[in-house]
Amino acid sequence: MSVTLRQADLATDSDVLVSLMGDYLTWAVGRLREEYGVADSPTDLGAIRESLPHFVPPEGLLLLADHDGDPVGVAALRTIAPRVVEVKRMYVDPRGRGLGVGSALIDRLLTEARDTFEADTVRLDSCRFMTDAQRLYQSRGFVEREPYEETEIPAHMRQYWRFFEMKL
Repeated sequence: MSVTLRQADLATDSDVLVSLMGDYLTWAVGRLREEYGVADSPTDLGAIRESLPHFVPPEGLLLLADHDGDPVGVAALRTIAPRVVEVKRMYVDPRGRGLGVGSALIDRLLTEARDTFEADTVRLDSCRFMTDAQRLYQSRGFVEREPYEETEIPAHMRQYWRFFEMKL
């Protein structure tokens, strides 16, 4: 049983990417409702598909994690300013949890941020209830910060998020 990471190819991996990102966003919207009573809009798979080109070179990167050939994780980088990238849509399917998939994804994203994108800063946002993910980010050196200008999180929702940054 092994976990492998690979750069996603939109021509062949779009359906898998949309499925994993859709699962992530559906789960997050449900948890927002449960935890905070926030009724956010339902997951729009068409919008997810339309967003994918924002995460491909040269501005971004999409990674897929496979466990014995089964896609169990996804993560993305996008450039948000000169030498600044943002981690987006990092998600490990329940079938991949406990296998080190999250650690492998964030470590690869940080390597790519430094070596490929020549970034000196990596930022991310995380819903407050995503405590396992936040522990992982902090274990890699991310520190909490104020919301950043380029975040996709609308101002009225930021109270339910934490924002992080890491200097490379």
